[in-house]
Amino acid sequence: MRAHDERDGALRWGVLGATSYIATHLMPAIAAAPGCALTAVASRPERAGSAREVGRVFGATAHPDYASLLADPAVDAVYVPLPNTEHVDWTLRALAAGKHVLVEKPLAMDEDGCARVEKAAEAASRTVMEAFMYRFHPQQSRAAEILDSGTIGELRLVRASFAFRIESGSGNIRLEPALGGGATWDVGCYAVDVPLLFFGQAPRRVSARFSSRPGLDVETSAVATMDFGQGRSAVVDYAIDYGPRAAYELQGTRGTLMVRNAWAMDGEDGVITVLTQDGGVREEIVPAANHYRLQVGAFARAVREGGPAPMPLAASRRTARVGSALVASAAAGGAAVDTSDEAPEGP
Repeated sequence: MRAHDERDGALRWGVLGATSYIATHLMPAIAAAPGCALTAVASRPERAGSAREVGRVFGATAHPDYASLLADPAVDAVYVPLPNTEHVDWTLRALAAGKHVLVEKPLAMDEDGCARVEKAAEAASRTVMEAFMYRFHPQQSRAAEILDSGTIGELRLVRASFAFRIESGSGNIRLEPALGGGATWDVGCYAVDVPLLFFGQAPRRVSARFSSRPGLDVETSAVATMDFGQGRSAVVDYAIDYGPRAAYELQGTRGTLMVRNAWAMDGEDGVITVLTQDGGVREEIVPAANHYRLQVGAFARAVREGGPAPMPLAASRRTARVGSALVASAAAGGAAVDTSDEAPEGP
């Protein structure tokens, strides 16, 4: 990847979207991240007023549409938080316009979409990364350190539960099947990512069962199992029916590690509990950190240094492959679907 020229100063960001969630979490993170500047925001034409309002708050240029922002020479990198079905298209457009791209998960809802983005990024010599903000909180790196230390022995089972409730009739795009809605491609991405992160590879096979709230055409909750071979497994549940919950456990041969709140927001400490046969129970407090800001900062460093993205596109391909397999398994009544992968990615 071509490194960002330090003579250009800060990495200049544009954001495709001006929703309240983006304005509350992502835009402040971009504005505050070292070596970054929020210079532009765009919205759909019918929401141009929102872009102008947000632009005034952050001192950013408000564009009347997404294409106009991509044509702005004062933008080096773009954040793409659009509906799931639009992630690949606008990532490819941004790459064609010469921008680096941080794209909200899922990067794609199938492995082919990830391959298209990877090919385009290589051709454009630009950095692309899927946004999994929870990975960047220090409690995840601390959990990996404890696991690597051998404190809980060899990892055998990962349990992950990620959920929050979305009310029917709320107009939330996560309830719209035409926009890639449903629990799997939203909160399910996090639940799936945890075992892939700590085992460092895709499972050999998965099976899943979905449930849908009456009146909705998307899955609103799911329970899935994953077989990683050699006696290693994962059990995950995720939902937009219940919650909030964002917790995981790493079960080793000699103990258990539990992360109570994997979505710890700015101002919330992380909490890790370790239970071992010979050491009893101990609890570690990981100081509060803004994982959105850390994610933006890590991405910006990769761009400036011309190095690989901290979450490689190979990991995004695995997430897409496993998510697609879960959908296929649920459609087949929970039948096992192959997802084997030989290339490891360490936590």
